[in-house]
Amino acid sequence: MYVAASAMVWVFILLPLLVIWAVGLVDIFRRDLPRGTKAAWVVIVVLLPVVGTIVYFLLRKPTEEEIRQTRQARRAAGE
Repeated sequence: MYVAASAMVWVFILLPLLVIWAVGLVDIFRRDLPRGTKAAWVVIVVLLPVVGTIVYFLLRKPTEEEIRQTRQARRAAGE
């Protein structure tokens, strides 16, 4: 019983958190941010994986490309 519960915790809670954390780090490295800002975000996300990643995604501003894609999708949905 304990082994099954432990496996479920890994699969349904810890694995998705790990994926979101990794996506956050990749996003930080791929974005065009000043070097100091990028370094600060990496430190925050590495030291506080869950909270740091959530805060990063909440405070992150969309890129021009993301804004353009959103507008195109809205236009396509409205047609």
